[in-house]
Amino acid sequence: MKKIIILGLVFASFGVHGQSPVTWSFEAKKLDAKTYEVHLTAKLNGDWHTYSQSTPDGGPVPTSISFSKNPLLDLDGRTREVGKMEEHFEPLFGVNVKQYSSKVTFVQKVKLKAAVKTTLNGSVTFMVCNDEECMPPKKEQFSIPLK
Repeated sequence: MKKIIILGLVFASFGVHGQSPVTWSFEAKKLDAKTYEVHLTAKLNGDWHTYSQSTPDGGPVPTSISFSKNPLLDLDGRTREVGKMEEHFEPLFGVNVKQYSSKVTFVQKVKLKAAVKTTLNGSVTFMVCNDEECMPPKKEQFSIPLK
């Protein structure tokens, strides 16, 4: 019986470690007939955190967002970060970092050139760390309908 319990705990720990430290969701919010706000939201599990779009040289990989060209729309302004930003010195990298724990939303305003249905495609590249380890940078693809 003791062996079964220990074996169960070992497999349970593999399952917890195998869970993704971040879950992404993507949506568009219509502001008017031709204007949308696109929301790219990262929900972080446990003690994981991800980084701002701006990090100093020598620091962790910053979050970067790439939008595919679409002749039917224009990006309006820069991508904003919405969430509780934490700024502190990170001894692992030897620099001050800006990071988000729990949740961050990257918001981009988009204007359609005509009142048509289209899709905004792209990718977000990000890195997550906790107090013990950093995962390699990962790229998440997205496709957001604008209707």
